[in-house]
Amino acid sequence: MAAVNDCFSIGSTVMCTTCFNEEFEGEVLAFDHNTKMLILKSECRSKNAEHLNDVHVLNLSLCSNVQVIKECNGNFVEDPQKLNLEQLKIRLRKTVQHRQTYLKSKNADVSPEAQELYRVIAKQFKCNEVSWQGLNIQIFKEVTITPPYRAENVISTSSNKNLYNYIKKMIENFVITRAAQENASVMGTSSASSPTSSSLSSSNAASGSPVPANS
Repeated sequence: MAAVNDCFSIGSTVMCTTCFNEEFEGEVLAFDHNTKMLILKSECRSKNAEHLNDVHVLNLSLCSNVQVIKECNGNFVEDPQKLNLEQLKIRLRKTVQHRQTYLKSKNADVSPEAQELYRVIAKQFKCNEVSWQGLNIQIFKEVTITPPYRAENVISTSSNKNLYNYIKKMIENFVITRAAQENASVMGTSSASSPTSSSLSSSNAASGSPVPANS
């Protein structure tokens, strides 16, 4: 971990890398030395609102490569805007839930596709309602999905037919969506690697070889 400065001047530009290997750069809005919490305003516009900038709250104790890119010139007099603490709490809670779901989805004994299905299902329910039982995915202790994790592999252990049918539909949609994504990826790869008709003509003309006629 990189050493943390005793203080960052408001208005300075700082860059750092988190423990998730995510790189952030922005203008310092606030810094608390005791907790090592740094608040940066991104220089780029937010993806969610064009007229706003993203604000990142970072724990520098868990960051590396902390660098001051540009010191404040001393003319910074604008007070930082008040942060919506309630919104920050909501985003923190969602981030923690997302990380927990990702970690719980890891299972060395199953395929990446099965782990992805686990995450898709976990997004629809509370994190603690979905779990691995060996190779099986269990939801609410009422529905179990066994390998190879298709709609016909859903087993209900209760009379909750609504949940049973909902999980089956989720798996069907997951399989269709994943297949479409894989096909699009294959098509994109084929298009990028296959020479066009014009390039074939140019290549064959240059080598003196005839261009194959279309059948």
